[in-house]
Amino acid sequence: MIPDMTDAAKVCLLGALTISVAAADSLTVVNAKLANVAVECGAHAYQSYMGGTCSGPGNPQQNFNGELGIGWTLASIPGDATGPGTTGGDGILGPDYVFDTPPFTGLPFGRAIFLQGADTEAGQTITGFVPGGAYTLEFYLGSRYANGSFDGNQTVEAIVDNRVIGTWALTSYTPFTLQTVPFAVTTGGSHIIRFAGTVTGDHTAFLSGVGIATTGGLAVNPSTGEPGIGLMAAAGGFAPLEAVDLVAYASTPVVIGAANADVNGNVSLTGHLPQTPFGACGLQAVGQSSGTVVSGIISLRPRASVNPSAGEIGSTVTLTGFGFAAGETVSLEWSTPDTSLGTATANKNGTISAQFAIPSGSTAGTDQVAARGQKTGASASAQITVQ
Repeated sequence: MIPDMTDAAKVCLLGALTISVAAADSLTVVNAKLANVAVECGAHAYQSYMGGTCSGPGNPQQNFNGELGIGWTLASIPGDATGPGTTGGDGILGPDYVFDTPPFTGLPFGRAIFLQGADTEAGQTITGFVPGGAYTLEFYLGSRYANGSFDGNQTVEAIVDNRVIGTWALTSYTPFTLQTVPFAVTTGGSHIIRFAGTVTGDHTAFLSGVGIATTGGLAVNPSTGEPGIGLMAAAGGFAPLEAVDLVAYASTPVVIGAANADVNGNVSLTGHLPQTPFGACGLQAVGQSSGTVVSGIISLRPRASVNPSAGEIGSTVTLTGFGFAAGETVSLEWSTPDTSLGTATANKNGTISAQFAIPSGSTAGTDQVAARGQKTGASASAQITVQ
């Protein structure tokens, strides 16, 4: 039996095995509601592709792609007729009625991405997909009021990698409305979700509250963990006594456990979560004779450790971190006194390794060093004893 399942799981009894089936869950979208983004160029700001200063050129500029916790990559093409000095681009705003946004009142978010003109995009790499998995992309979409030559007659595409999965032709004014579109992927691991404006000119759409929901019959405990953690998974529907593999879709697929189903076709599997980037890790139980596949996910959080775990001021320590976003910059901070220890870059598995010296001014006793991802905002810390 898998203990301590979440309330979202629907529990049923199959033979002697209690499992969770059809448990709704979501892949991790970093900063889905844009809550952690500092909009510093007035009430709204454009993506910077011309230097990153709020004074221009043409429009206020801000380097959103470098902001802590944003998660999103914004892109706009200066060659569009709505480039700098004219009227276009993309960026992030709050309920700025000068920009003629629909009301934010009563919505589960207070900021939105805007797409103004063609060749404007917002996207994010999402982890945890399984091949053939059924997913639903959910997001709120709206458009601006008509105001002179400005309007909301923008068309927005939702794109998985390079495949358009949905298109919405908006008119002025469209209030924020929850949109859903089903899709599937053929390969597991990471995929890029993008939203793109396609209509040239000063036609603006807004989006926020992005989520990716999935259902699966694989009960996973715990539902959240760190790379290296042990986990248990259970499912039914396999052939009696057949061999079943537990596969994790991290940066590459890997078998992390195996067991035989019982006479009723139920199986309980154990394994350890591999090194995998921040977000989620897709899991599948795969029957080796029947071909039955049952999917689930586990959410990821980072962890950190230091070696040695004790040392004198000035001595060298190595910090190892797991579970950050692939390729993201991770800042290292000493706790007392608050001291920057530099940065490290995560590899494709979200793993970092960095050396630092115990800073001067540290006092004898237990202290800690923290690692924080600059794209995800994900953090982990490790204790160290100053001798």
